[in-house]
Amino acid sequence: MVATWSPAANSSYYTNQTEYYIEDGASNGRWFCPSGQLGITDHSAVIKSNFEQLFQGLDETGEPYLSNSRTDRTPAFDVTLSAPRSVSLLWAFGRTETRNAIEKAQERAARATLQLLEKEAAFARRGRGGMHLEKVALSAACFVHTESRPAQHADGRVFEDPNLHTHCVILNLATRADKSNGAIHSVILRNWKMAAGATYHQALAYELQSMGFAIDRVGKNGIFEIAGIDEKAIRYFSARRQEIENELQEAGTTSGESVALAASLAKSTRGAKIDTNEVELTTIWREVAHDNHLNIDQLEQNARQASALTKTKSQDLLANTQLSALPRQLTEIKSIIDRRELLRAGAASLVGTELSPEKLSEALDQLIAFGSVKELSTDALGQSVYSTPEMIRIEQEIVSMASELVQSPWLSVGEDSIKRQCQQRNLNDQQIKAALKATSTSRIAVIEGAPGSGKTTTLSPIVDVYRKEGCRVIGGASAWKIANMLRDDLQIESRAIASWIEQSQKGQLPLDSSTLFIVDEAGLLSSREMHSILNTVRESGAKLLLVGDPDQLQAIGAGPGLSLVTRSVEQAKVSKIVRQNEQWLRVAITSLGEGKAKEALTAFHEHGLLIESEGPRASIVTVVDQWEEIRKENPTASQIIIAKTNAEVHSISQEVRSRLQNTGIVTGPSISFQATTSSGHPTEITLAAGDQIRFLVKNDSAGVINGSIGRVVKVSETQTGTSKYQRIIADIGERRIVFSPDEFNDEKGRARLGWAYASTIYGAQGLTVDHATVLLNNLFDRHDIYVAASRARCTTKLITDKCSIDREIRLMQQPDTPTAYSSDSITSSERHLFLAATLSRSIPKQSTLDVADFHNGVAEQLIQNRNRALQSNMSLEVDSPW
Repeated sequence: MVATWSPAANSSYYTNQTEYYIEDGASNGRWFCPSGQLGITDHSAVIKSNFEQLFQGLDETGEPYLSNSRTDRTPAFDVTLSAPRSVSLLWAFGRTETRNAIEKAQERAARATLQLLEKEAAFARRGRGGMHLEKVALSAACFVHTESRPAQHADGRVFEDPNLHTHCVILNLATRADKSNGAIHSVILRNWKMAAGATYHQALAYELQSMGFAIDRVGKNGIFEIAGIDEKAIRYFSARRQEIENELQEAGTTSGESVALAASLAKSTRGAKIDTNEVELTTIWREVAHDNHLNIDQLEQNARQASALTKTKSQDLLANTQLSALPRQLTEIKSIIDRRELLRAGAASLVGTELSPEKLSEALDQLIAFGSVKELSTDALGQSVYSTPEMIRIEQEIVSMASELVQSPWLSVGEDSIKRQCQQRNLNDQQIKAALKATSTSRIAVIEGAPGSGKTTTLSPIVDVYRKEGCRVIGGASAWKIANMLRDDLQIESRAIASWIEQSQKGQLPLDSSTLFIVDEAGLLSSREMHSILNTVRESGAKLLLVGDPDQLQAIGAGPGLSLVTRSVEQAKVSKIVRQNEQWLRVAITSLGEGKAKEALTAFHEHGLLIESEGPRASIVTVVDQWEEIRKENPTASQIIIAKTNAEVHSISQEVRSRLQNTGIVTGPSISFQATTSSGHPTEITLAAGDQIRFLVKNDSAGVINGSIGRVVKVSETQTGTSKYQRIIADIGERRIVFSPDEFNDEKGRARLGWAYASTIYGAQGLTVDHATVLLNNLFDRHDIYVAASRARCTTKLITDKCSIDREIRLMQQPDTPTAYSSDSITSSERHLFLAATLSRSIPKQSTLDVADFHNGVAEQLIQNRNRALQSNMSLEVDSPW
């Protein structure tokens, strides 16, 4: 589902826009307007003259509906609901009665989507500056279109694909309670587009199942296909989508990771419509299908046969199973769920269960009524905020267990002894104070250290002092590679936290009353992970030392484990940065951590380290140019390339690999196989001798951990009948291993292996190198840039794509306010200001206890911040105030 907003400029624009929806005065459009506002009758046909007037904000007499109507106001918002391609193919090649039924199904699904938006996301502004919001109804003209823009297909032909979609043109007008009219609040409406998309998928799937078809291949946000319609036909008739995906791949991203960019490319790269009527198009579709050996004559029959074969499991049982799993799924990533996410996830999870949209709403209400999902509070819009009993209990217990450990006495270490150890290592005053705090008699301590502040140096005397007292010291971290670095730096046993937790669950965790457990990068611990660690430490009598920084990357799982602990434990802070060689860089990194990105970017710019490129592809080339330049100047220097997304990492790695092939470093025969990124996205990897590879999963038989890096020595491939066996010989340090990619397959048969030429930000946290090159874009926030910019001792170069930033700036312009940037040209200074705003955003993980604080008056300022965000031209998405 794609939602787009198109700001209008002058009266001729309105006519051009309406001609797009209504040709020659005729229309297949229907009104959605249950309220009957603005003189519109629900379900009535859209008449061109009437639509054109309403589009311009005029009543039947030509007078404006809005008293303060501006010429630059946005006339409407176009929410486009596109059916899965298999549905479009069934519509194109099915029987006439099937085609008509699918069109009705599309209409009902679109109305269900608009009903959700009207109920949950329709607000009008009131008062000076529009600071007050009022719930209103929506009016939308719905136009069904049946083909995509022309695109070149795999066989070279250019034509429009079958593409059933509905343009829901929501008027930027609504009647308020006092009968006056106001403009719709576009940001709130836009923020509900993912929930709207899931609702559409669920409603359309229900309609299709009611017609006797089965649903399969359910994916992200509930997108699905019709069972029995094969991928070959879907791929061939998705040429326009492939064009956009290719453009995104050039930019080093995907449609899932960059929804706004995908929408922008869809608009900016589309060709003119070809003047072809429906009969001619159907003839073309059938001809090319037969030429490409696509059995479209049996398409509907195959779909119905597939449906008959899948009618085995009770749909009620399936729906109940999905609903039972929903509370845990909702809190995998966040402790707190807003209503928007509850409805989105609920709809997406119930696609294919034959649950009607009405029954879906009832089912979600029952989850709340039965206590599986608990309403905690309401947000600034008056919408409910939820969590689960499990998360509420876990986060309350973290605070209470931490408080208990603070008050529990442990081994007393002489202050003079720890001071001597610190002075022998030339620790600074902050580090000494932290070491003294960590060796207090409490059974828990927290050291908060800025990146590059020497946390490991601070830990060294602590470990030595406790060892001399006869204590055992062990360590852990979220990532195996960080745990191993802790092991090597401190000469202690250290493992990934997941491994320690697994041992704990088996009763095998080696903790007792004489054990100090050090956890590094503790800011990455979720609430569940922290709860498990605290519980084990409490029961064993051990002492826990947490070392981390809440200002760096946040936990991937739900809840801020470290922040919850610091509600009960006073932390020692080490903020003086010592890693970077130059003072200006240390100051700039500190500024980034404090949210003062403007000052930091200015410093990078003045030192020639903020570099603008012309376009997505050029930015990737520039990144690798910088990497290659350093490599030639100082071959022994360590360096890292950092990007936000796995797709960007993949594109950068391809460019690096190409250059290594050109210089003969990567050479000889190669093998290719399906792989998966660290985030689970499919990709393809090609390896040859000389390639650097990263292992993305622990494998004891191969002796590797998640994050191990090796150099390929040789690859080979043998074919026996239909079976293929691939073999890789690689060196990891001084050790040689032999393995097959299949040994690292996930449950979908994709190898968890990747190139080791670039890293995501999460992969880079905890690392120290000589030089870093960062592909910087608007997806970065304060936590991201704080980590990315602080990895290198010597130089850090920030590479940006000015074209993509310009596009984002224009997309960010709130359509119902005057433009903040010139529509003709955007200067470097404006781009830097835009980046500074995004890099200053702090989006910390929040807990269920933060909601309690909100109600206790602690977060009144957050409501004010939210209201300001709703008015801000820079608002991309407005989350709950916690």
